[in-house]
Amino acid sequence: MNIKYTLKPALFKLNSNYSVDDCTNKLSAVALRNDSTALQLIVTSDEPFALLTGRSNWFSKDNPMAALRISADCNFDVKLNIVDMHTGDGGEVKYADALLSTDTLEIPADTPTAVYIEAAIPASAEAGSYPLKLRLFGGKLFEDERLLGEACAEIEVLDYILHDTKFNKFHLDLWQHLSNIARKAEVPLWSDEHFTVIEGYVRSLGELGQKAVTLIVTDAPWAGQGCFREKEFPGNLFEYSIVPVCRNADGSFEYDYSIMQRYIDLCAAYGIDRELSVYGICGTWKAEDEGFGRLAPDYPDALRIRYLDRADGCYKYMRTAAEIDGYIAALEQYFVTTGQIDRVRIAADEPADIEAYRAILAHLGEIAPEFRFKAAINHPEFVSEFGEEVYDFAPSYGSLCTKFNELDNYRRTMKGKRFLYYICCGPSFPNNFLDSDLTESLYLGVMASYAQFDGLLRWSYTVWNDDPRADLRYGSWRAGDTCLVYPQKNGRPLLTLRWKALKRAITIYELLETLRAADAQWLNHAFGLVMRERDITKCASVPLDELCSTDPADYDALIRFVTDKLIRGYKKA
Repeated sequence: MNIKYTLKPALFKLNSNYSVDDCTNKLSAVALRNDSTALQLIVTSDEPFALLTGRSNWFSKDNPMAALRISADCNFDVKLNIVDMHTGDGGEVKYADALLSTDTLEIPADTPTAVYIEAAIPASAEAGSYPLKLRLFGGKLFEDERLLGEACAEIEVLDYILHDTKFNKFHLDLWQHLSNIARKAEVPLWSDEHFTVIEGYVRSLGELGQKAVTLIVTDAPWAGQGCFREKEFPGNLFEYSIVPVCRNADGSFEYDYSIMQRYIDLCAAYGIDRELSVYGICGTWKAEDEGFGRLAPDYPDALRIRYLDRADGCYKYMRTAAEIDGYIAALEQYFVTTGQIDRVRIAADEPADIEAYRAILAHLGEIAPEFRFKAAINHPEFVSEFGEEVYDFAPSYGSLCTKFNELDNYRRTMKGKRFLYYICCGPSFPNNFLDSDLTESLYLGVMASYAQFDGLLRWSYTVWNDDPRADLRYGSWRAGDTCLVYPQKNGRPLLTLRWKALKRAITIYELLETLRAADAQWLNHAFGLVMRERDITKCASVPLDELCSTDPADYDALIRFVTDKLIRGYKKA
């Protein structure tokens, strides 16, 4: 077995066209205390082999093949994950993404494969440089292993303790699609088994720094994202209400909030407790040709509220404005009486009709006056129209750039409002699609700080087609747009390189905002280390290389610069 291998930064994105010719066997990685840092080892062989990252043995069910085992020696705890490859747009090129939980994978000949090597740095670590030694052992069947190669890295620990994610200022809002999780885990919706699976995903969100709880309180608020039209890469994308409803024989309704509260409490246990983002009662999507229109002709929105009629045992849907109003008013009162109303935001996703949205807001304001509103806005004119009514703004990246001056004025003058921006189907960059450069994710954190926004919204954390591990593509969306993690058979999420990059982006935001509070005079230089275009109104119209740096070393330089200024400031104080 003749192998080639090379070290790459954590932000390297391997694709199936890559050739391992530039063998780099030395590399450095920057870390803070109470942090983690990573790099990648890219390996390939001229014959098929089993790649091993643990102590397990492996015999192939096919022809006997050689095994290549990777080991790591370091002062810190080190975790090795084989990185799976996924089909990109067009179907011709594959990209590294999922960090596999298995410690063995069979690799075809001449197929470069990445191993993600991550070191956890405790808060008690002393600043300084630490060696990380990687060794590659080979053998076949019952042969004794032999050392085939070595690679050395250096971990540079800076003398700055990073706070825990639960204390992040950055407001991360990744929507949670719990019905999709139940389908992939093959468990009944809202069952104890479902909540066991959900907890793994909530834990991963908490580790990332999530701050908003997604609560879907009616059926199919996005009309299944039109999944009934997708035939090439099918997927059931319908989401269902977390609030069961019953109608008594006397016509009165009962609303069960116990499942919703169980989810709220679970999220809070992992530090996700800043916002309760409610979907399904404002700006519901329609697909009238397929039957997803208004059920109540006298109501200004297409709400779908299912209930069990105890009189005849049939499930039915509310079909009058009076019934729907009663449901919404009762939901508001539940949040009021439980002391949660200040965290509640009634969210709308990309409302497209100004007058229709105005009518919905006015109606909700009458029947549930304690509610505050939030909107993901992809029509810039909505910023001007609803500056007063919408409490939390989340313009698209394009709208942020187009309307930045107006948004910045709102931010300065309308105290108490929260300002996020979002990415989804666009822009082409910066984004975190499967084929996006991972430095684009880091830029997302830099841009949020530069604009003095509170954070980032993304529509999808767990939206999957029928078989996302086999092929991530879905409809007209770019590959990777629908999720940041993958499902696996054990019910726990598979994290990704994109997940890791977003976490690093949030760390950079936290550092920049800490510097803003401590000594803002250095911010201009810090931003200049990675930003190429400083006029936000132009940031949606320049090429990537004119927008921001795509060199991971520049982002390391930013981290070094900011922490140096913070450390000097603390020592001076």
